[in-house]
Amino acid sequence: MVIDPVCKKEVDEKAAPGGKARFWGKVIYFCDKKCRATFQRDPQKYVPEKDGEKEPGYDPRMFLGDM
Repeated sequence: MVIDPVCKKEVDEKAAPGGKARFWGKVIYFCDKKCRATFQRDPQKYVPEKDGEKEPGYDPRMFLGDM
């Protein structure tokens, strides 16, 4: 089980009802399509920046290859 970054609910990564998206090289799973859409509008709000690492800025083209 993984945590949906938007609503903090547990999600089964093998059957995520909201689908999944790749962001900063990580696959993120969602509990429903609303959470996924919310994440896609402002992903940096839900994925904390790691100490010492500079991640690329948001680029909507990152979601063109959604899985």
